[in-house]
Amino acid sequence: MDISFRLLKKNELNLIRQVADIVWPVTFAPILSKEQISYMMEMMYAPEVMEREYDEGIQFRCVMEGEKPIGYIVMGPCHEVEGTMKLHKCYLLPEYQGQGIGTSMPKEAKSRAAQQGYARLRLNVNRNNTKAIKAYLRNDFQTVATVDNPIGNGFYMNDYVMEVSL
Repeated sequence: MDISFRLLKKNELNLIRQVADIVWPVTFAPILSKEQISYMMEMMYAPEVMEREYDEGIQFRCVMEGEKPIGYIVMGPCHEVEGTMKLHKCYLLPEYQGQGIGTSMPKEAKSRAAQQGYARLRLNVNRNNTKAIKAYLRNDFQTVATVDNPIGNGFYMNDYVMEVSL
């Protein structure tokens, strides 16, 4: 399998949305209501949102099998904690899970963050997303906080904050 990580240009951000449209309902249907999934998709994946984040220095990397987008990692500076990069998003199409690709994604994020001079990599993960939590634990992340963040429309993100030293 020919897997690569490609840093996207602004005009390629639609590749992220293509994968998110498939991954999100599968990942979050057992955890969140359809209404919250729909709300969060627009909150995080609307073209204007991703373009603004891109302009603010957020890095969008697509996981590619040849020319096919199969996953993505999105990361940028963590403004709350100095010397820390934030892994905002890390998702892989369901049919590619269980093949080691998902394990390589946090490794890629850790490597990129270290190359850019960061001391730590931090992320938030839904407390009920046990599959993702196990993957992060396998990549040496540790839970450093439990948070309930209001995101609007009466919805919350009930997350663990996980972190790894680089």
